[in-house]
Amino acid sequence: MPTKPHPKTFKSTKPTDGSSSPTRLTSSNTSEEDTISSGQILNAIHTMKEDFVSRFDGLLGAIQGVQSELKALTGRMTEAEDRISTNEDDLTSMKTQTSTMKAAMDELVLKVDDLENRARRSNVRLVGLPELTEGGDVCNFLEKWIPEALGEMNFTGPLLIERAHRVGRINSKNGNQQTAARPRVVVMKVLNYADKVRVMKAGRSKGKILVDDKNVMFFPDVSADLLKRRKVFDSAKKELASLSNRDLRYGIIHPATLLVTIKGRRHTFDTASEAEAFVQELKSEQS
Repeated sequence: MPTKPHPKTFKSTKPTDGSSSPTRLTSSNTSEEDTISSGQILNAIHTMKEDFVSRFDGLLGAIQGVQSELKALTGRMTEAEDRISTNEDDLTSMKTQTSTMKAAMDELVLKVDDLENRARRSNVRLVGLPELTEGGDVCNFLEKWIPEALGEMNFTGPLLIERAHRVGRINSKNGNQQTAARPRVVVMKVLNYADKVRVMKAGRSKGKILVDDKNVMFFPDVSADLLKRRKVFDSAKKELASLSNRDLRYGIIHPATLLVTIKGRRHTFDTASEAEAFVQELKSEQS
């Protein structure tokens, strides 16, 4: 059964000071104020809802934008990884090819150097011969002078020189050959290789050969690269020369190997470090 609304009740208020002012009637139910407050609350909630929806839509749009960018970035990273993988494969292949080409090039360089040295097999380098000693005909002078200087008994027949010349410019400030501080090297090509061997052996056994009080020496003619490879043993050869041992002999054998013979035993060294270590052992044994 529905409840009946309570009738409005009114209270009469009289002034307490005893004055005769009219009485006021006060309502005990403030329904109008409650209605106004509820409307404001609903409006506020509606406004907050609209604001929340607006902000949420913006946030959702921003998230969707980030997702799109992330997707695009992921695609780029995948493409970059594929390219990097392809480049790494290509680089590995190129490294293999480079190593193969380098090995082939090194082999070709050795072959070219060997061919150059073979072409110089019959050549002899004459160091220390004073300038103008040979006159106008170098070959004719050497064919007569070498047997006389090294001994006729070392040659079975006449020495034939195919060609000969001095190497480089004159080492003099005024260009005068007679005042050159250091005579230029003479390079000669002996027609017979056996004669070249006889010249080198006789030159080693002869010792000092003097021309106008200048020491003249015979050396084999080799390429610049081979000469550089042989020079690494200079320090070890000096140390060996300082040792007082009659049973010790040493020299360079082709192409660039140091041969040391001591008490009939032969020792070969392909690197300077090995040779120097062996020399130190010999020094320690002597001490």
